[in-house]
Amino acid sequence: MSFNSLSFLFLFFPIFLILYRLVPVKGCAPLLCAGSLVFYAVGVKGDLLQLALLCAITLFGVLGCALVQGKGKRKKWLLALWLTLTAAPLVCVKLSGLLPGRTLALPLGLSFYTFQTLALLVYAWQGGELSAVDAAAGILMFPKLISGPLAEPEALVQSVSAPKRNKTRLDAGLEEFILGLACKVVIADRLAGILGQIRVRGVQGISVPLAWLGVLGFALRLYFDFWGYSRMAVGVGKMLGMRLPNNFDHPYCATSVAEFWRRWHITLGRWFRTYIYIPLGGSRNGPWRMILSTFAVWLLTGIWHGTGWNYVLWGVMMFVLILAERLVYGEALRRLPLLGHLYLPLVIALSWVFFMTATPGEALRYFLRLFGGGGAGGGNGDFLAALRPCWPYLTLGLIGSTPLPGRLWARISGSGFAWVLLFGLFWVCMYFMLTAAGEAFLYFSF
Repeated sequence: MSFNSLSFLFLFFPIFLILYRLVPVKGCAPLLCAGSLVFYAVGVKGDLLQLALLCAITLFGVLGCALVQGKGKRKKWLLALWLTLTAAPLVCVKLSGLLPGRTLALPLGLSFYTFQTLALLVYAWQGGELSAVDAAAGILMFPKLISGPLAEPEALVQSVSAPKRNKTRLDAGLEEFILGLACKVVIADRLAGILGQIRVRGVQGISVPLAWLGVLGFALRLYFDFWGYSRMAVGVGKMLGMRLPNNFDHPYCATSVAEFWRRWHITLGRWFRTYIYIPLGGSRNGPWRMILSTFAVWLLTGIWHGTGWNYVLWGVMMFVLILAERLVYGEALRRLPLLGHLYLPLVIALSWVFFMTATPGEALRYFLRLFGGGGAGGGNGDFLAALRPCWPYLTLGLIGSTPLPGRLWARISGSGFAWVLLFGLFWVCMYFMLTAAGEAFLYFSF
């Protein structure tokens, strides 16, 4: 089930929210588990294999938390075994895209709920206290089940075991949800048509301006699609009395790739730093260990994002850029922020070409087209034809990717005028949802 579906907005969530606010605190976690399973079952259209996999990993994770809880170094081998077996389904799916033969389809949300389970296992092993039902609710929590954000275990356990259900959080959550819905429906979905036109024409048949417009449109679409989902997830969590972490901090305003990844998908970066980078030695054991740790993080980050060699190449590209910033020109970017503001959007937008295309060969042809190679191309008329229907949404996206709208909204947030605007914005979203084909969230496939 998707947050931007009528069934979620007008059926599932209103019913669940009423029940959730009526049950005593002790009943919240069990109800959350049951509701999340219904949410997921609808999302996978009754696919029993995907539902069984979610239940199996959840039960296995709950059992593992009980077995390793507070064991520390005495049971390190048991933790390693449980982590390996928990990650095995995700590893098999991801590696299938790199090996010859059939690529396995990624079960919905597998990357996210596997990573959340791994974090809870480590938390329990380090002495964190959590009951079986709290562990299950932490894994299954439907606001973050399919596409995150990844919550820190201690805060997650506190949220599911003792939610703070009050009007203040309900209002703040509703506000956050509507703003996230607008990011998705009003901006991201409207920009999907640019890439659709490019795929219909074929990369070799488009003009250079259209190729660049495609890169810009996809960069903004990906951002507002996932930022919109994350804001809706945080909003649903607040309405339920829980606190989920923010996932974005205006990443396109960064001045370096390293800073960009501290602002984009913040919770995933924190996960890799906590469970991969630091355990491998990080920057504490000399430059070579730092290089090895950074390479491992970005190789795994690339594989995490998709099944195929494009994602490996993308991860290697990020590693090279971050290493170059650290060893070569990072100081120049810090001293000349204007240079950084020109450099960062360009290299990140170009890196998304690996996400826009299916194979390294297709990515190469797109890069060539951007710079005038790779075929005769088309006339500039295709650029104008693609730009004409989407320029208002590109403009909204460019302005919305800066802190300015957030600062203006902070001045009126919670006022009667703000609620009038939110009411109108919600029905604008309904109009778009009813009059145009909705787009699935991009991160559902990662």
